[in-house]
Amino acid sequence: MASKQITDREKSARAVVAVGETHSEAAATALSKVLKPHLAKGEALPDIGLLLMLVSRALDASKTRMVEADAAHEAELGDDEPVRRARDEAASTLSGKIIELREVLTGVYGGATARAVFAGPTPEDPVVLSRFAGEVATQLGRVKLPAPRIKGAKLDIAETTSALQEHSAMLDTHLKGVARELREAQATLDTKNQAMAAYDETFSGVATTLTGLLRVAGKADLAARVRPSTRRPGQTATDAEDKTSPEPAVK
Repeated sequence: MASKQITDREKSARAVVAVGETHSEAAATALSKVLKPHLAKGEALPDIGLLLMLVSRALDASKTRMVEADAAHEAELGDDEPVRRARDEAASTLSGKIIELREVLTGVYGGATARAVFAGPTPEDPVVLSRFAGEVATQLGRVKLPAPRIKGAKLDIAETTSALQEHSAMLDTHLKGVARELREAQATLDTKNQAMAAYDETFSGVATTLTGLLRVAGKADLAARVRPSTRRPGQTATDAEDKTSPEPAVK
């Protein structure tokens, strides 16, 4: 879904482009009548109608680039969910294995042995959890297990260590996937922000130009429709609901 800051700008761009393209010929005719008397000898009026069309097209193209950049960013964010879900599932599995191991060590070999293997509580953060699992696997290989408190009970150190390392490696793989998605999302966000900044600059220039030309042409009503907001970049004063100053009282 497009963000509000984009849809607000798109709405204003469409309004300005519509005025510029629809009324270019009439505005050019009116402007020609105003400007023609001021031509010096040998001078000719420029194609004002074409100018109005071209600046309108420039704004429309800038708006399109901004909208496309926003869509690309939203699509990139949409790709993140499966990767994050896979990371969370891998973290949950690893956390369960660690909790189970702690319970086994405590029940079979006693609390002192469990404390020798585990430096603290099982972390919730996936990144910290992965590091913690590595430390547990290392300590598990170093600890000297006492005689089991339960007859016949025994922990296979090599198998347990291997399982921890396998689940930790799986989590690391998904953590790298999340990090990659974050980098890609930042890249599309940067592109979107650049496109929006370029649009704002184009909108300001085009809307200001059209406002001035339409006022000179005597089309104040159209000029009011394209006048840029002084409060919100990339929007018309009408769309931004700018408050207009009251006309001074006539004394």
